[in-house]
Amino acid sequence: MAGVIDTLGKAGRHRMLVVAECRRCGRRAQFYAEELAVFYGRGRDPATLRFRCKPCESTNCRITVAEQSFERSHETIVWRPVRVTKTSS
Repeated sequence: MAGVIDTLGKAGRHRMLVVAECRRCGRRAQFYAEELAVFYGRGRDPATLRFRCKPCESTNCRITVAEQSFERSHETIVWRPVRVTKTSS
């Protein structure tokens, strides 16, 4: 019986990718669901994540969860989540 992948924790257990695609310019970024689950919490719905497209500064992104391809090509890039903090000077 197949279940619905509705949290980052479930997607991480299945070693899936979270794909963010900018609706304005079409740029795509892929992230490991397990790393996002550690960063944002295992109970978080992937559709609620907010991403910003660097080239066009848009936050209007389509978020999907996809299986990893074991036949990775050289063109596949998987990004790692980082938290940016402001420092006072």
